[in-house]
Amino acid sequence: NRVLPVSPDPPPSGGKVLHASDHATVIWGDCRDPDVIASVPNGYGLLCTDPPYGVNYRSKFGGNFDRFAGDDGSVDWPAVLGEWVGADGTSRGLRTDRHVYVFGYRSEQLAGPLRLGSTAELVWDKAQPGMGNLSLPWGPSHETITFGTHTKSPSDRARGNGRLSARLRKGSVLRAPRKSRSSAGHPTGKPVSLLQQLIESSTMRGDLVVDPCAGSGSTLVAAVLEGRRAFGVEIDRTYAELAVRRVQDAERIADQMEKC
Repeated sequence: NRVLPVSPDPPPSGGKVLHASDHATVIWGDCRDPDVIASVPNGYGLLCTDPPYGVNYRSKFGGNFDRFAGDDGSVDWPAVLGEWVGADGTSRGLRTDRHVYVFGYRSEQLAGPLRLGSTAELVWDKAQPGMGNLSLPWGPSHETITFGTHTKSPSDRARGNGRLSARLRKGSVLRAPRKSRSSAGHPTGKPVSLLQQLIESSTMRGDLVVDPCAGSGSTLVAAVLEGRRAFGVEIDRTYAELAVRRVQDAERIADQMEKC
């Protein structure tokens, strides 16, 4: 893989399907667009995403990566994700008592907007320090992941109810080496092995995994390789097209595994 410049083209209203198969759907679109939100199948099994953190990220490595759309602090990302999980007392969005994983945000930021009955904070151990603030003697080598159970009943949430336990109970520190920016093709690309751990713990084969901020498609690839279905949206066309290529590679592997 090579480092990819971002695309200046805005996505069309309602998004554009770049790939659709029995395994996965990849849409070039804005996840804040109501028509894009309405396109996700209702009653899906898992929300797993890495939204912009509002830190106005820009790579300092030769300008290979531009700033992310929506990463200037102007977007209330917990509220956006709240639209994706669906309103109280409805069958829209994420199925009730199913799980969410959100990178970079704390549980107190997400519990209300995503209507989480129970939460836990996980730590991704990247196994190597990142750049961070070079004036400090410590480089960041971890990232927070909020895990929660989406519960559509307000009374159940008030009681702290919700099927908190994942299918596979594990420790709260997950270790997976961070990919370099150049090899990932995306400045905040997550390792597929990390996402496979999350998906395997919180879904069954055939479940639909949704990522509204798909980036280069690592969540979608992990879902396909784990025998789940995937639905992802990415606002930048360059990354959306990269996600399509990676998903197609994963689909070929998954098809071969099914024949074995």
